[in-house]
Amino acid sequence: MNRFLLALRAFWRILVDPVFAGRVEALFTPTREGPDLRILALLQRDGRLIDFLKEDLGGYGDAQVGAAARDIHRGCRKALEDYLTIEPVVNQAEDSPFNVPTDFDPTRIRLVGNVTGSPPFRGVLKHHGWLVQSERLPALPVSPGPATVLSAAEVEIP
Repeated sequence: MNRFLLALRAFWRILVDPVFAGRVEALFTPTREGPDLRILALLQRDGRLIDFLKEDLGGYGDAQVGAAARDIHRGCRKALEDYLTIEPVVNQAEDSPFNVPTDFDPTRIRLVGNVTGSPPFRGVLKHHGWLVQSERLPALPVSPGPATVLSAAEVEIP
């Protein structure tokens, strides 16, 4: 009987509260299994990044690699700009003095070099890091298995 009353309450709230209705609707939307590889799939689609990284470059000259890298860079950069807002973790020039506070977040600041003792530390910023401020990743269709296909095989039909 309790579930019946809950169903009636939920039914009424769905009718009068669009935000609640959206949250309930999401419960009925199929979810993908496996890791979220959408950004990697976009980098492959727009820049052929995986193709480039999997290729053995030993047989190519520097000029050939450089020309290929320019196109891959252009495509991957566009994908990042289209789908993510990325900002530096530390908004400070690299190779400048940096003070690491006592309560620093190790997911945001990685200590390298001669690390001894306890914070606070004084060092030199070697890389400002990156964080995703916002994302606008497209929804991918639900597949019958785990979401591990980064790029579908392409077959040209004559």
